[in-house]
Amino acid sequence: MLLDLARQETEPRSVALAEQLIAAMTAAGGPMNRRPLRKAGFSVLKSADIPSVLIEIGFLSSDRDLANLSDPVWRQGMARGVAQGILAWRDADAARTGLVRQ
Repeated sequence: MLLDLARQETEPRSVALAEQLIAAMTAAGGPMNRRPLRKAGFSVLKSADIPSVLIEIGFLSSDRDLANLSDPVWRQGMARGVAQGILAWRDADAARTGLVRQ
């Protein structure tokens, strides 16, 4: 019960983090899935006290994704996109700190 209550506050922060990552990774050159924001019951995504996201940047079974993953310039762009998304989320999250119940 207590974990569920904690997740009620953490889940919107996780969604906000995911949205920032999607925007930054798209700006860095994607390509993005048609539905990049999804939910799943993976245990790594069920943290009660910290926002959690799972990032997939490609599949080895896809020729396009394999080519991207093999390209160091593309990987560097995605790494920058992820970093920029995290930093943007951090700043926005810090600005909302006063609105979160303690």
